[in-house]
Amino acid sequence: MKISSPLLYSLMIGALVLQGCATTGNTESSQGIAAAPTAAPAAVPAMQPAGAPAASVPEENGKPVVKADSKENFEAIVAAVHQQMQPGGRWQYVSANERGTIDGSFSDMGKLYDQFGSVDKMDQNAKVRLLADQSTVNAILTKKDGDRLICETNVPVGSHFPVKTCKTYAQIQAEQGRAQEFLRQRHDQNSGQVWSGH
Repeated sequence: MKISSPLLYSLMIGALVLQGCATTGNTESSQGIAAAPTAAPAAVPAMQPAGAPAASVPEENGKPVVKADSKENFEAIVAAVHQQMQPGGRWQYVSANERGTIDGSFSDMGKLYDQFGSVDKMDQNAKVRLLADQSTVNAILTKKDGDRLICETNVPVGSHFPVKTCKTYAQIQAEQGRAQEFLRQRHDQNSGQVWSGH
């Protein structure tokens, strides 16, 4: 099956837009990285770990734009993503398994850039591989994005009016961490006590 270039580009842009809509509920794609041959808006690492040098991604009109059309641009994006996976970074909650998957996808993408030099020189199969790797990375980064807003609508006890509460993924993870630490401390306290039958 042969896919034309305009169709491939349309599919890549459509996938990115749909991914953004599915995760944010908006009609704009603003999550993950976009290592596509087109200039698509993407999330830029917003928080800097203490003492870490800033890895930058280009901006146009105040909005981040990732143009990974060459090996050099791709390497800058990889460095920025790796920096933001450190503690205090935007994607600090990426697990070790997910980190391995991301690194594997980045490695495969790097091999494509080594072989072809730029997206313009890639054949259809290489572009499809690049898109698949990019989608894998975007899916993980979107899911574990500390800035991702998660909203719930609940009806409080004694009320008939629903209340919508929104928190970022980072806030939810921090609350869960504090709760687990509290339970661990309570367990340690209780395990040190000797229970008597009285």
